[in-house]
Amino acid sequence: MTHNLHDSANPPDTRTPADAATEGQDALETRFKAGLAQASYYSVGRHWNDYAPAYRFGRDSRQRLTGCRFDQVERQLQQEWDRARDKSRLGWIEARGAVEDGWEFDADAETDVDVALDSPGPKVG
Repeated sequence: MTHNLHDSANPPDTRTPADAATEGQDALETRFKAGLAQASYYSVGRHWNDYAPAYRFGRDSRQRLTGCRFDQVERQLQQEWDRARDKSRLGWIEARGAVEDGWEFDADAETDVDVALDSPGPKVG
């Protein structure tokens, strides 16, 4: 008996790593860019291009450090930030909040959260 690994219900993922990275960055931008100036960690005079590497670093670090909580690895992330920051002008103090938000961000859950918030709650009484 042979099994077809690629059934029509679940076609194989044909995205390249670059495509997946672009989609991931787009999801971060969609979630955080519009509200950046209202974020508690926002510094006046900074721009999306300063914060985007911090969000990305947080998201990627969570994938790399699976099973850990942010507070368990914060010191390690702080030490890694200078290498990871790319062209960001943010030091760790400014970047920390965006790194944590990126860590907590789950693109797959974003849609589910929005749907859950729009649906009526249980009837009471």
